[in-house]
Amino acid sequence: AQSQTVGFASFVPPSEVVARQGSFFHNMQKSRNKKMEVASIRRELTGERLVSLTRLAGDSGTDEGERKLQLIWQNFRIQDCTKANAMVLGTDHPDFLEGKEAAAGNSAELFEDSLFPAGVAGVALEKLSSVHSHYFGSGFEKVVGKKLRAFVSDRYEYDEKTGRVKAPTKMLSKLRRTEARELVQDELEYQEKVKDKMASRGQAPKDPPKPVGLATTDNIFDPDKRPRYASTKLTPDECEERGSMGGGGMPNMNMGAGGGKGGMPGMGGPPIFGF
Repeated sequence: AQSQTVGFASFVPPSEVVARQGSFFHNMQKSRNKKMEVASIRRELTGERLVSLTRLAGDSGTDEGERKLQLIWQNFRIQDCTKANAMVLGTDHPDFLEGKEAAAGNSAELFEDSLFPAGVAGVALEKLSSVHSHYFGSGFEKVVGKKLRAFVSDRYEYDEKTGRVKAPTKMLSKLRRTEARELVQDELEYQEKVKDKMASRGQAPKDPPKPVGLATTDNIFDPDKRPRYASTKLTPDECEERGSMGGGGMPNMNMGAGGGKGGMPGMGGPPIFGF
């Protein structure tokens, strides 16, 4: 009876055995595929100094592109990782890192992008964990090889009571000094550009000043373009010539007794005027 009880307790249904074996082989295949994908990414970085993250990862809108992007975050060092011009360090870069060291560097830069703007108020540890999971697609300890709380305690100031993390005062002061120097440099560069622009304007040839009060060429009088009457479409000179021409049409323009009542000799009707 005792042997039957032991045998019953250790008995595993065949279906569960098959399921466990299938899960085991699936995980092995998944791990093998991951190593192959990481090796493929490394080949793309071989002989390079900097490679654009967007070009290396491909289309992040697809499942394949999203997975490749997360693998890059987990295994290779990214410079300016959250910016549009993020670059992946290639093997020829002096700061090239891979594996967990690269993941730790990316994690630190990602956290500092949130800690620096927060200042002395700090950021909740849960929020840092959520941000990290969004970019890396995996748990912090699995990717970096260290617990999140120990990681932030070593690098930053972590308050156990409030559960908030903040950048050290020295780090914040150094950052402010760096930003101040950058602002000064930007201002100096802007002033230099303004001076160069003003100097180039002074050296450029200037157009001679135009006479004041003179009409433009479009308003200059042209004798061939004299105004015409709307009724006859004739110019005043043409009307005068037509009214005074002799021989063929109006031999006598004098109005008198021989011309009838208000008429003109040689004309069968009232006088015609050009206007």
